Amino acid sequence: MALLAADVALVEWRDVAVKGMSFFSKTRIGLGVDLGSEWLKVLKVSARGSIVRLESLGRIPWQPGDTDAPGAVGNKVLALFQHLEIKDKVVASSVAGHSVIVKRVVCEAESVKAIDEAVQRDARQYIPFDINDVFLDYQYLAAGPREKTHEVLLVASKKKAVHDLRESMIQAGLSLSVVDVDAFAICNAFEFNYPEFKTKPVYLLDIGGTQSVLCILMHFEPVFLREVSFGGRSLSEALSKRLGISRGDSERVKLHGPASAADTEAARDAVRQTLVAWCDEVKRLIGFYESSSADAVVADQLFLSGGGALLPGIADLFATELGFKVELFDPFRRVEVRQSHFQPEYLAAVAPQFAVPFGLCLRGIV
Repeated sequence: MALLAADVALVEWRDVAVKGMSFFSKTRIGLGVDLGSEWLKVLKVSARGSIVRLESLGRIPWQPGDTDAPGAVGNKVLALFQHLEIKDKVVASSVAGHSVIVKRVVCEAESVKAIDEAVQRDARQYIPFDINDVFLDYQYLAAGPREKTHEVLLVASKKKAVHDLRESMIQAGLSLSVVDVDAFAICNAFEFNYPEFKTKPVYLLDIGGTQSVLCILMHFEPVFLREVSFGGRSLSEALSKRLGISRGDSERVKLHGPASAADTEAARDAVRQTLVAWCDEVKRLIGFYESSSADAVVADQLFLSGGGALLPGIADLFATELGFKVELFDPFRRVEVRQSHFQPEYLAAVAPQFAVPFGLCLRGIV
C-alpha cells in the first residue's frame, strides 16, 4: 500500500545498502531536499557500483516569509539549486513534526496477506487525525505476541502537508519521486554509514530547530521512535532571555559565544541548563521504552545529528549527563569526498546537519 499516489512511495528503512553492480553499471543520482524548520538543505550524491560520491551540498537559513506558502518555499529551493548549479530535477523530500504520526502497533489478522485490511480497520484508534485527511501506510515488522497478531509500523501523514510539499517542489521546477519521513531517512543514513552496528542496539537523536527525534535501532530497525519538543530554537530563546538580546544575536552567541567577556559565564550557564534539560528528557524516554517493552534493548552509544548537534561541546556534555558514549553522526563516513571539491574542515563542521538529506539521497541510488 502506498502512502501517496502511485508515482510517490513512502520510504522503507531497510535494504538501503548500495549493492555491488557490474563494471559497466550506470551512474545513479540521488538528490535530497530537506525543508527543515530553521534551514533548507540540499544534497546531491552519485553512485556507480558500490561507490557513493558526494557531488554537491548547500544550506541556507529560512528568513521571515520564506515558509508562508508553498510558492515561497519553492522559490527558495529554486534559488539554492541555481546557486549550486544543480541541473537534475528528480528529488526526494520528507515530512516531519505534528503532521506525521509513526507508531509501532499490533494488529489482528488471519494472515500476513490480510494485514492491509486490518490496518485500514484499526488505524483510527491510533491516529489523532481525521482518517480521511491523512495518507496511510505501514511496514510489516514481525509476528505479534499472540496467535494471528502482527507487529507493524504504522505511518500517517496529513494530506495537506504532503500536498504542500509537492506544490513547493513543482514551484521549484522539480519532480518529487519519494516522500519520506525524517526519522526513517536518519535510520537509512545510519545503516549505510555504520554497518558495524547491524547486531548492536544504538540510540539516534536528531536535534532540529523546533522538534527533535529520538530513535532506538536494533538490527537497523526502529524499535522505538518519539518526537520531542526541544530544539535549537529553545536554546536561542534561553540565551535571548538570559542575556537580554535579540533572537538573531542569540543565534550568533549559540555558535560562536558572546562578544562580551562579561556575558560568557551567563551564556555558558544558560546553554548548560538547557542541554541538561534535553538530556533529562532523553533519559525519560529511554526509561519509558525500557519499562513498557518486554523485549527492550539497552544501548550504550548515542549518535547526535541535526543542526543542534553543531553546538560546541554538546557531545561531551551529553556523554557526561547520560553516562554512555556520545558522538556526532557523520553521514559522509562511507562516502567518497573529493578534497579538490570540498573543504574537509567545512564538511566536518556541518556534516551532522545533513543526516536527513543523505538518507533522502539514498532513495535515488538504491
